[in-house]
Amino acid sequence: MKEFLEKILNTPTNEEFKRLYHGRGEKTYPFLTIDSINEILFVQFFEKNNLEEEIIEFLKNTKKYPHIIIKKRFTNETFAIKGEIPKIYYAIENNIKFKLNFYNQNIGYFGDSKNARKYIETTSTNKRVLNLFAYTCGFSLFAKKGNAKEVINIDMSKSALSIGMHNHQINNLYDKTIKFLPYNILKSLKKIENLGKFDIIIIDPPTHQKGSFIASKDYIKIIKKLNNISHTNTTLLACINDPKIKKKEFINLIENNSNYKFKEKISPPKEYINSSLKSFIFSPKFI
Repeated sequence: MKEFLEKILNTPTNEEFKRLYHGRGEKTYPFLTIDSINEILFVQFFEKNNLEEEIIEFLKNTKKYPHIIIKKRFTNETFAIKGEIPKIYYAIENNIKFKLNFYNQNIGYFGDSKNARKYIETTSTNKRVLNLFAYTCGFSLFAKKGNAKEVINIDMSKSALSIGMHNHQINNLYDKTIKFLPYNILKSLKKIENLGKFDIIIIDPPTHQKGSFIASKDYIKIIKKLNNISHTNTTLLACINDPKIKKKEFINLIENNSNYKFKEKISPPKEYINSSLKSFIFSPKFI
């Protein structure tokens, strides 16, 4: 374990967010992820393991990071073993800042979607973008960075959208062309249809959010409405982070219930080995 951690800590980093170790889906340490967030080393334990104390004791002595934060996802504990937990802190991705809250289960930034956000930046010029399940609006930030004509962010969490608005403001990307709508998407499909047609549609839902969205049964409800909010040149970015839903199954779900066909896959950054995230681009079948 000592050699493994030394190797992790010797990974070259800069101020940008970087996943140093992604144990999810791995056989060696599947309970563990380690991130470098500028001056913070952020370590998450997803389940109880006998190596936990050994890892914490070793990390206490590292000099590279002035702050080391531990999050135990299985007990919802968050604490610092070195330095402190800052009240205000940001993850940086391609010069864009994301406000973080280390006490939340999801801290406000998902590094595995980095390449998908870059794709949205490169394809959004003068486009009208719909960002469903926007959370803290990462896709919106990069759509606006790519000079989108309009971005509409929809999420049922007002607090998440508030952070999303803050993210736009601190990156000088906030103006009247960005909208934040606190809708329960499944209960507001007619309202969404009334927003008109979009050039880019992004669907990036939670896998299982009790009482509001369960991907395995609810994703199809949105897919069946796509034709009402798109046109013959609309690009669809559809995401799902569920190891139980396989690539072919997900593609079939969309192709069999809409006028869209699979175009290409956007892989997570190489650090996310065995990530279950699927980010697929679809285009209309009649092109």
